Amino acid sequence: MTNRRNIKNLRLGRSQSIAGVRGVSPRITLSGGSPNLTPRAPFIMSNTIEISITIHDFSTTESANQLVCELYENDTESEDKWTKVGYSSPVRFSRNIEFPNKFTYPYIFEKTQLIKVVVARCHENDKASCSDDDILASTIFKVDELIGSFGLQLRQSLDRVSTISNTLGGAQRSSAEYLGGIIISAEMPEKEQPIVVQFHGKSLDRKDFLWDETAVFFRVYRLEEGKDDDSLIFLYESEAIKNHSHPQWSEFRLDTQDAADNRNRLLEIWVMYRDVDGKEGYIGKFLTTYAKMKYGPGNDNVYNVINDVKKAAKKSYEHSGKMELVKFTDVSFFSFLDYIVSGTQLHFEIGVDFSSPEPVHELDQRRFDGELHMAIRAIGSIIRDYTPNRLFAAFGIGAKIPPTFHESNEFFLNFTLDPICRGLDGVMDSYRKAQTMVTSLKESKLSPVINYVTRMSHRSGFRGLHYHVLALFTRGEVTDLKDIQQAINAASDAPLSILIIGMGDYDFTSLQKLCAKKKDGKRECCQFIHLKTLLNGADAPWKNKSRIAETALKSVPNHMVQFMHNANIAAKPPIQVCRSPLFHSSSLIPDKPTQFVFDSGELEIPHLQAMMPNLILPPDLSPRPRQDRRGSDSQYLDVEVMRGSLTVRVPERCHSVLQTNREQYQRRLKERGLARMKFPRVELSTLESSGGSTQDSSL
Repeated sequence: MTNRRNIKNLRLGRSQSIAGVRGVSPRITLSGGSPNLTPRAPFIMSNTIEISITIHDFSTTESANQLVCELYENDTESEDKWTKVGYSSPVRFSRNIEFPNKFTYPYIFEKTQLIKVVVARCHENDKASCSDDDILASTIFKVDELIGSFGLQLRQSLDRVSTISNTLGGAQRSSAEYLGGIIISAEMPEKEQPIVVQFHGKSLDRKDFLWDETAVFFRVYRLEEGKDDDSLIFLYESEAIKNHSHPQWSEFRLDTQDAADNRNRLLEIWVMYRDVDGKEGYIGKFLTTYAKMKYGPGNDNVYNVINDVKKAAKKSYEHSGKMELVKFTDVSFFSFLDYIVSGTQLHFEIGVDFSSPEPVHELDQRRFDGELHMAIRAIGSIIRDYTPNRLFAAFGIGAKIPPTFHESNEFFLNFTLDPICRGLDGVMDSYRKAQTMVTSLKESKLSPVINYVTRMSHRSGFRGLHYHVLALFTRGEVTDLKDIQQAINAASDAPLSILIIGMGDYDFTSLQKLCAKKKDGKRECCQFIHLKTLLNGADAPWKNKSRIAETALKSVPNHMVQFMHNANIAAKPPIQVCRSPLFHSSSLIPDKPTQFVFDSGELEIPHLQAMMPNLILPPDLSPRPRQDRRGSDSQYLDVEVMRGSLTVRVPERCHSVLQTNREQYQRRLKERGLARMKFPRVELSTLESSGGSTQDSSL
């Protein structure tokens, strides 16, 4: 109520201090363009990052007074293709250096983007040197690793010479080459968060009551208070409508920073008319604020259009019409990068079709294996940087499988109870072993694997934190086109993208039409790629891999953003999860801390280890307090409850892509020795008196 009263008072005060168009007008500054500005185009979702560099423990035998940091980019595997991004301002030489400049860099998901950081000697001209003799240290990193890292921060070592082969191959560096550590940090630039506004008019004054052919429009200004006079900053102009009785303008967008840098920032809206000759006239104006419009449509946002000149001339004057707010929405346009930074993980699933309509020659089989290996590496090498555990589910299609050699279009490629393979090497090893065990069919069906992965994606964890990419490789004749269409329609409601990749010279026209077919009300989630059109034997292997990855993954960001928007999932601030390759963040971060409950009081883990030095606790039993995200005691697994002694309660983890169930947790706890471990009775008085070391007492 206080805000509403303040707005009414401000409206009365401003109407007297700010004259109309025919009087002394306030100073107008154009912020959005000229007064004839058309409605702004939709806001573009930016995928740029700002990179900052910090060096610590820098040790080199070279002498230098000032240093400069240079950034180079490369999307190939050639050392001759480095392109300079920029260089920092010179800084004084020291062991710990924080370069003041931030480097803006465009992020592209489907490319392998390499960044080379060079620390070079700077001469008196304050410019970076191009000589190799002035390079003191360097390092190379992948942008994918930076985006997928915990906290958007990478820690690497500085070396005298860095090469692409060592970076991509993961070669071990010798300690003699170590020159210090470097911290590469990334930040997201400030997002544009527009507000969507729509006004309707009612009974607005006309220029002529009989022969009025004017069109009515309005302009939005931001009111800036000055010491001497106030100024108006132009923000938006609506379209002109030839309807004074009830004009309905289309919705428009205002940047939040322009219209609501202060919640009570006054917005002044002028209602105008324009005749057939292009001459403009003034009908009236009204004041509002972002805070007032946030109440939404209703009586609070129906405004009287006031003409100050008419009001001063006529005592009976009320208004020159009314303007009504009919729509107000805070809009946040989240990009693919926003979701990745907020914690969304990508998971890669592979399906290999063993079927072939004709007998396969040995040379053709070798070519198929080589192309399959190249395609899996090209796609998986990018997605794996967004998969903390580097585990991939692999399936077989179109083969007779042991031990009964029955026909199957859905079997695990590793022939275990779990389709998960460890790394891309594990996928290829499983494929090679499966080749020696199965018999190919003449035709295949892809829908069973699509349906399986769709169910897997629905169960993969908290909605919005996991997104799956399924790549199906086929060279045979697919016979279940109708079932595939139904499976794709079902997958459109799941966090899943489907890539169907045709191998060899087979005619894939039916699959191409199927993937290109759009169904009303369903998001696009499927894409077909004919691998033969992307391969060129004359090019280097890395060029073929780059073309495969760019073509196959180009639509995945749009698929994921469409799913998130359809499911009303917003990109949250960065989620504090461990992105180490050794752990899976959604399965190893506990919902509650491990609790050790005693008869009277609680005992910390360090005290427990002091009492029992031989007790080995698993690394995921963290004693640090963590906020309860579920708030339910049912999420605990009771390991053992001793009579009057000690209760150890281990929290049940969130489900991961492995779908570990309760029985598997209990089995793992037994393997760790916690299931039937007998804990001695602990007297708290003894603990307090001995400072943490106690005598063991029998039960």
